[in-house]
Amino acid sequence: MKELFSLLSMAERRTASILGAVLGAAACLFLLAAVREHRGALRSAEDLRSMDINYETLSRSRTDVKKERQAWADAEKDMVTLKASRFYDGRTVVRNLRLDLQRIFDAAGIAVSDINYGYQEIVKDSLQKVTVDFRFSGNYSMLKRLLDLIERHPRFLHADKIDFLSIGKQPGLLDLKIGLAGYYEN
Repeated sequence: MKELFSLLSMAERRTASILGAVLGAAACLFLLAAVREHRGALRSAEDLRSMDINYETLSRSRTDVKKERQAWADAEKDMVTLKASRFYDGRTVVRNLRLDLQRIFDAAGIAVSDINYGYQEIVKDSLQKVTVDFRFSGNYSMLKRLLDLIERHPRFLHADKIDFLSIGKQPGLLDLKIGLAGYYEN
């Protein structure tokens, strides 16, 4: 390389030195700019990774919210179905309950006396409870059949309480006061 420079004149050598210095300075500037851009690219990549993680978290959260919303929508549909099939209609609750009770009593083969109806508000302005109290006299198998029919009844009707009035007057004869509860919506 020295031999090559020896062929050049002094002015050409000075021009080549200046040109080399300028090119070296330009290379250093490009190198500094490249290092700075590399750092910026690393920061941007880290930001992108962070945003990807946030996006995945939000996406999972959104999916969970959609599932929960769907569960609530399904529950609302179930409630509509339950209201139609399991609750009594608020306008005809007493008549329908009387008919259902008569069917249950007939199927159980029993006669009841002293039937009293009462009403309670369970959830203000929506869910109501109608209670039916009556006296029952019969043996244990009749009671068991009656309770089975009540339990298998398609509407929300259940034995709320059973009071034993007398169990020892006649052998095998039970004298009970039974309270049933049926539900309806206003």
